[in-house]
Amino acid sequence: MTKYTLHFIRQPFSLSVAYLCLYFLFFLSLSPALSAIEGDSNDYFLNVIYVKNFDGDSITFNIPDTPSIVGKNMVIRLRGVDTAELKHPHCQAEKEKAEEAQMLVQSLLKSARVINLLNIDRGKYFRILADIEFDGKDLARILLKKNLAVPYFGGTRDHDWCGDKRSVNMPETPRHSTLPPKVNGIYVWPPPPTGEK
Repeated sequence: MTKYTLHFIRQPFSLSVAYLCLYFLFFLSLSPALSAIEGDSNDYFLNVIYVKNFDGDSITFNIPDTPSIVGKNMVIRLRGVDTAELKHPHCQAEKEKAEEAQMLVQSLLKSARVINLLNIDRGKYFRILADIEFDGKDLARILLKKNLAVPYFGGTRDHDWCGDKRSVNMPETPRHSTLPPKVNGIYVWPPPPTGEK
């Protein structure tokens, strides 16, 4: 750090001023995006670009006119609703609901002409929350109306997507270690022979 600072100071005065101006302009360009993320309830991003969605309530967007470090592949958590779990469903019924929500959100946002992120805020786990509006329609309201989401404003998720179908449990995926075996507390590769022929 000291070496870099000394090198910076040794530059001609005009070059040092130019560096400072560039840093200032860079941080100035970040300020609208950063202020939107910090959580003023009136903050918004207009005309965002849909990229993909993992499930019904976690959606990835690109934010135009913001530096890519802030606005590229930004994951937004849809405010006010919770959809069925796609990653670890408790039953086949939950998995089907999750897939239906995922496909509906993908279909609606892929074909939308205008998508806006409104009332941007930080939620728990430091996630970015927003109301998602597309072509003048509220995405959360559509998911609720189609029974693909339930109201959710933080706290414990207690909705039972399985209902009376809980007996049809999803099979556990076996978890195999990707690490090589240990010999005397040290990982060994290739694994030692097992003695089998």
